[in-house]
Amino acid sequence: MKVAVEKRIQLVNISCDELIVPLWKGEDISQVYPELDEAFGGSLSGLQQDKEVTGEAKEITVVHGMNSVAAKKLVIVGMGEPGKFDFVAARNAWGRAAKTVVGKGNGKTVVIDLPTTEHLSADRLAQAVTEAFGLAEYNYEGYRQKAKREFDPIATVQILAADADTSLVQAGVARGSALVSGTNLARTLVNEPANYLTPRALKDAMVEVAERHGMTVEVMEKAKLEELGMGGVLSVAKGSELEPYVVAVKYQGRDTWDDVIGLVGKGVTFDTGGISIKPVAGMEDMKSDMGGAATMIGALEALGQIKPKVNVLAVVGTVENMPSGTAFRPGDVITTMSGKTVEIITTDAEGRLVLADCITYAKEQGVSCLVDAATLTGGIVVALGHFCSGAMTNDKALLDELMNAADVAGERLWQLPTFDEYRSLNKSRFADLKNSGGRYGHGIIGGVFLQEFVGDTPWVHLDIAGTAYTASAGDMQPSGGTGAMTRTVVEFVSSRSE
Repeated sequence: MKVAVEKRIQLVNISCDELIVPLWKGEDISQVYPELDEAFGGSLSGLQQDKEVTGEAKEITVVHGMNSVAAKKLVIVGMGEPGKFDFVAARNAWGRAAKTVVGKGNGKTVVIDLPTTEHLSADRLAQAVTEAFGLAEYNYEGYRQKAKREFDPIATVQILAADADTSLVQAGVARGSALVSGTNLARTLVNEPANYLTPRALKDAMVEVAERHGMTVEVMEKAKLEELGMGGVLSVAKGSELEPYVVAVKYQGRDTWDDVIGLVGKGVTFDTGGISIKPVAGMEDMKSDMGGAATMIGALEALGQIKPKVNVLAVVGTVENMPSGTAFRPGDVITTMSGKTVEIITTDAEGRLVLADCITYAKEQGVSCLVDAATLTGGIVVALGHFCSGAMTNDKALLDELMNAADVAGERLWQLPTFDEYRSLNKSRFADLKNSGGRYGHGIIGGVFLQEFVGDTPWVHLDIAGTAYTASAGDMQPSGGTGAMTRTVVEFVSSRSE
């Protein structure tokens, strides 16, 4: 889908498949769009008088052109109350419009009249439009012999800029396009079945993104992991015939390699639970247990397009957790890269072992802060459901940056505590730590386990177990992978650009 920006012209003369115009709640359509109302012989005013057009948030009214205007269809989108309008409201409104037109024709041309409002800048409005259409248009076909639904993507979305600076609108389009690319890449990775997205394939996907954008890549295979003493990664991988990898990607946006942001992602391409095997119901969704890795790979894709002046080290550990005669067991004691020993209570608490080694590696490379993302615990789903990701930290200032980035990105994020009482639950009789501190507060206990490997480095943990994958579809989200926190991570990194 191509998104173009043009100066506003007479709307009645625009030849396209769908002409989309916004309407605020309480606005008189005959005053806002007199030329359109006149072209339709006053019928738009009539629709408003009959309360079929009200401007309520996300309301959609489709009017066929019937040769009254050059466009085949006029789509009126309710923007809601101006005083309640923000980026999320804008994206939601355009998302409903996108849902209305996406997939209902081949190679459509869509023209959007960009509203003017004091509540949101022109670049943010344009970004909202671009994200809405790019996210709504995403479709994962999988491996059907015949596509379930066949349609060509929208050919062009043309944004008409009125009083706004066209270059500002174009900047919003460029940023939105980059964020869409990263999010949709993360979605696809999460949607891929585990027999296709193996640890090797996930490693290859990260390498491909890095090399395409000129980033530096280091791939650590099993022998290197053994040399580094990455007992967490290696233990989880023991039950599978597929070898593990740790991939480190450097994005250098500054002249000197300092003040490096560390990004860490959990890449368990399938999680059976290992010897502590999961119930059969819903296990097929455990292909999504690499959602944290997908978040960071998607973020690299977006950063490669935006090119902020920052330095980033992204580290992903990718393994498969399987039961077999060689698998690690409950009761085992393993040694992580940090030297800390861990008693295994359950082999289904494997992601934190992988992350522990990746965090240690990133620390040894000298990162100034750490952000990890992982589908870590079912406990976070119980606590926050499927609409909000959980955050934990040892540094309030860093968390404030992430929370602000989530607000800018339009993603939901909520802080959980890291009190010492929770950390005490990870104490072991036989090792430095145990990998499961019990059922109650499990989401928190998993986070504070990671904190033991962070030390004094400022750190935020993002648990996306409830948000990385969804069974329900929305205007901009088909069922499956969501790309959760990809845009938040990009906004956070970009906010530190010089």
